[in-house]
Parts: sequence; C-alpha cells; structure tokens
Amino acid sequence: MNAVKKWLWNKILVSVGCLLVVAGVTPGAYLLVRLGNSHDQKPLSVPVSLKQGVFTSPYFTAGSGSDYLVDLNWDMIPARQTLVDLDWKIVADNGSVVEQGTFNSALRGANTIRLGSYKPISGQREQIALDVHQDVDQGGAHAKLEIGPQDTSWELSDEIPFAVGWAAFVAGPGVILLIIWLILQAVRRKTSAVRP
Repeated sequence: MNAVKKWLWNKILVSVGCLLVVAGVTPGAYLLVRLGNSHDQKPLSVPVSLKQGVFTSPYFTAGSGSDYLVDLNWDMIPARQTLVDLDWKIVADNGSVVEQGTFNSALRGANTIRLGSYKPISGQREQIALDVHQDVDQGGAHAKLEIGPQDTSWELSDEIPFAVGWAAFVAGPGVILLIIWLILQAVRRKTSAVRP
C-alpha cells in the first residue's frame, strides 16, 4: 500500500508540475509566434531609380488579406526639399487595376514616404507601375520600393509584461514542484542504496 501511495503522489506531483509549466509558458510561446508572424516578409522590395519614365516591378504574390502599404524608402535621407511627383497603380496579372494613386510632394528630411495603401486579394499575382513625371534628385541616396502589410509588432508590446508575469506566476510553481520531485527521487535513491 505504501509503494502505491508513493507512486500515486509521484505521478500527481510530476503531472501537476508539468501542467503548470505548460500552462505558464503557452501564452509566451503564442506571443512569440504572433510576433514572428507580424514581421511578414514584404512580397515586394526592389531598388528603383526614380528617373523620369515608367518603372514596372516584377510580379509579387499577396500573402495576406490585411491592407498592404506602398512605400518608398531611402537608405539615407535624400536631398532636402526633393520633389517626388509620380502616379502609381497596382495591376493584377489579368491586367485589371487593383488600386492606383498619385503622389506629388517635397521630401522634408524623411527617408520614407507612403505612396498609399490597398487591399490585396490573397494569392493573386500583382505588380506595381510607377509613372515618374520628373527625375527625383536623391542626393546620393538609393530608393527602394516596398509593398507589404503594416508591421504590427508594436501592438504586441503591451502583452509582453503579461506573458512574463503569467509565466513567473504559473510556470514558476510548476518548476518548483518538478525540482522537489527530482530532489525526492535523489533522496529515495540514496536511502535505498544505503539500506542493505
């Protein structure tokens, strides 16, 4: 009877300890997965010269149903008061125009401008065409055209303290129970080795 009780208490101690560890770590693991998924790769990120004329990107495939942003990014801040005057349109592989817009403004010490946004159809092949009306003086900077979902990792920052607190509050006791079980196992082995 005593051996059955010890076996039952061992199982209960280990089960409760493991359950608490899993329950404590799960919200943090879920948060890490969401954080990793929030950094979706941009389906289009290509260098663009911004010389007068039409630039057509390679095809890209939209991978998400969320709004996609159309941005021009420079590797450093281009010449101040640089005028950017262009029209853009997103075209599906069947030739239909998904979205279009116009941008006509001077840069004021920024290295990113948002041309616009649009709602892509997931899995559809698309490309963007820029009609640049006049050369853009980039002052030695190099422009890159990027299209993709908005980075939402900052939205998860409020959840991090909760996940850490939850892990400490729930998984901490589970780890303590497992350590106690390991210590009891070591003591039992030592006492059984001493007995003749």
